[in-house]
Amino acid sequence: MGICHFGLAFNGAVIMKNFLQNLLIFFALCLCVFIVFQWHREAALRVNIQTLNDTIHDKLENIQTQQGIIKRNEDEIKRLDELKNGLNETVKSNRTDIARLMKDVEKRDKEIEDSARSLESYKNALAQANAAIKKQNDDITQQNEDMKKFAEAQNDLVKKYEKLVVDYNDLVKRWNEAQAVAAAAATNHPAKR
Repeated sequence: MGICHFGLAFNGAVIMKNFLQNLLIFFALCLCVFIVFQWHREAALRVNIQTLNDTIHDKLENIQTQQGIIKRNEDEIKRLDELKNGLNETVKSNRTDIARLMKDVEKRDKEIEDSARSLESYKNALAQANAAIKKQNDDITQQNEDMKKFAEAQNDLVKKYEKLVVDYNDLVKRWNEAQAVAAAAATNHPAKR
């Protein structure tokens, strides 16, 4: 019985040794599988980290680009605002000039009306002089001299009237040219940089 028992004990030790070796091999294989799984997971995580880093980099570049665009737009808005203010000042100045020119035109129109009334009174005086000439034959020579003086005065008045009309037309022409230049400057003015 002793030998059997020893044989069983030896057999049991061998079985136990084989079991422990197999168990150690199994744990070693499990550890290898776990390491492979960890490497695979870590590689996937590194890819994700790189993707996130690329995304962050792209977003930072986009932010910098947008900030540059905002700065340029702010500068352009400031430049356009200054241009608008300058044009508003020009409009105010033009309105002042227009008001002054309108007063001058009204003054000239009044002078023309006064000249026309004077001309009418001269015409009436001439008619009276002609009637007086018919009535008074003995004063014909004196009245002819008066008529010559009247005609000269009338010619001077007509010359003044014609000069006034020429001056008025010249003023209107200069006004229209100034408006055309201002309109051309407002529509064809290149943008300042």
